[in-house]
Amino acid sequence: MWLCAETAVLLLLLHGITIHALVDPLTAVASSLTVAGVSLLYKPIYCQFRECCDSKWLHTTAPNLRHSLETNVFGQHLAIDTVVKSINSHFKSKPSKALALSFQGWTGTGKNLVARLIAESLYENRAESGFVHWFSATRHFSRPEKKRYYQDQIRDWIEGNLTLCPNQLFIFDEIEKMPEGVLDALKPFVDFTVPVKGVEYRKAIYILLGNAGSKYLFDKTYQHFRSGGKRQDLRLRDTEATLWKESYYEQGGLRNSSLIKSHLISAHIPFLPLERSHVISCIHNEINSKNYSVSSHLTEITNQVLAELTFTPANELIYSTTGCKRVYEKVNLVIEDYAEE
Repeated sequence: MWLCAETAVLLLLLHGITIHALVDPLTAVASSLTVAGVSLLYKPIYCQFRECCDSKWLHTTAPNLRHSLETNVFGQHLAIDTVVKSINSHFKSKPSKALALSFQGWTGTGKNLVARLIAESLYENRAESGFVHWFSATRHFSRPEKKRYYQDQIRDWIEGNLTLCPNQLFIFDEIEKMPEGVLDALKPFVDFTVPVKGVEYRKAIYILLGNAGSKYLFDKTYQHFRSGGKRQDLRLRDTEATLWKESYYEQGGLRNSSLIKSHLISAHIPFLPLERSHVISCIHNEINSKNYSVSSHLTEITNQVLAELTFTPANELIYSTTGCKRVYEKVNLVIEDYAEE
């Protein structure tokens, strides 16, 4: 039996055999637009089974975001509060511009985790949504001599996807490893205040993950601790101006960036170094996620994992040098000995 071209395309779409699955995300826009054009003919049927730009698949509110962050992210009251307020305010009223957030701090402090939890709160398909775009500096933007090429690719990718749906989330990881100037490609999209040729740019969210200002955040947090201050008393205003400067002057994708010069980043969000108590919470969270019956050995497992990690300063051992990043693999190794009992 022969199928007409439109029916064949519909079947391919319903079974998930799309152009996106066959090519690199930075080169798929033209093909995806062609397929999407045909799929519009069958939108009522298609959108019952496959992700579309409508309320079935998009969440324009994130009522569970704060709970999700407070349950899974430890020691980051500034980040949690600022992220929740920023996301909620972005969707409560018609935004005047796209939301651009810069997550800054040591490795393992929760930047990637918070970005993923944001994605999970905004899309029915969670972080696997086709509206979530995750870019890695070491994978996608590793060669400084190709800066112009990377900028063109970013512009094409964003333009193509926003043409399909305005509610997109773009996450750029390891921006400190990007060639200087690459992220200037974002400026027109973050700066637009009105639709252009029918394309809505203001509903998009851009999240930049990097370590600019890490040393400053450590010194600031440690000095606050040594002076007898409570961690919870630190406020965004205490760090944001310095993080703004650190982003602009430190080596990386935001150095001398027009995004910073034009004040287009909505918030520079600090991720503070994690104390021992926060790492313990990460350990317990990971153990619970494994569903192992090891409650009688919890203290012993926790101490073994802590012994495998490095803390600083050397004379006080307050902060984990890798945050919670190595916790998960260490728990997996240690817990196997007890799970076999």
